[in-house]
Amino acid sequence: MTHAGKMLGGAVIAVMLAMGFSGAAAAKSLADSKAVNSGLISVGIALEIAEKCPDISTRTIKGYGFLNALKRQARSEGFSDDEIDAYVDDKAQKERLIGKARAYMRSKGADGSAASYCKLGREEIAAGTQAGGLMRAK
Repeated sequence: MTHAGKMLGGAVIAVMLAMGFSGAAAAKSLADSKAVNSGLISVGIALEIAEKCPDISTRTIKGYGFLNALKRQARSEGFSDDEIDAYVDDKAQKERLIGKARAYMRSKGADGSAASYCKLGREEIAAGTQAGGLMRAK
C-alpha cells in the first residue's frame, strides 16, 4: 500500500470510529443513519480491496472529500463534533462496520485471495458503486 493509502487508511479508521456511533441523549444515534453507515462501509470495502489487491489503489483525495461529506451529513442530522468525537475509541463499533463490509465482499465472491479482491474491485469500479468511486485500477 502506498504512503498516501496508509495515511488515508489511518484517517478513515479515525473517522469511522468517530462517526460510527453517537452517545447523543436524543433517541437517534449515528448507528441509525443509513447514509453515514453506508458510506463508512463503502470506505471500508475500498480500503480492504486496495490492501488485498496489488492492481487497485484508493483515490486518496476523493476519499478525504467523501469522509468530509459524511461528517457534514452527521452534523446535518444534528450531531455535534463532540458527540461524534466521543466515540473515536469505540472498537466495537469499528468492528461492526468492518464486519458488514467483509460480509458484503464475501457475498460478492471475495474468498481471501488477491485475485478475488481484484475481481471484486474491478466490478465495483465498473458498476460505479460508492466503494468503486473510491478506488482506481493501476
